[in-house]
Amino acid sequence: MYAKLSQRIGTQVRAARHRAGLSQAQVAEAIHVPTLVLSRLERGRLLPSLPTLVDLCGVLRVSVDLLLSGEALACPAPEGAGR
Repeated sequence: MYAKLSQRIGTQVRAARHRAGLSQAQVAEAIHVPTLVLSRLERGRLLPSLPTLVDLCGVLRVSVDLLLSGEALACPAPEGAGR
């Protein structure tokens, strides 16, 4: 279970980092971890802590659900919206 999750998160982090045009060193510095840690995370060898996951989302400008599931989940519209 953890292996699949770490692979999914790693793949999404790498893709988001590439889309943002950032290097591993830039992201690692921004989230205050060694570059080696980010490299291991992107290769699916390490699960990030919750604070690190939140920091990654902020730096990469993606949602937590995108990193966890591979797709951004839409929030349902509140009842009465659009009336």
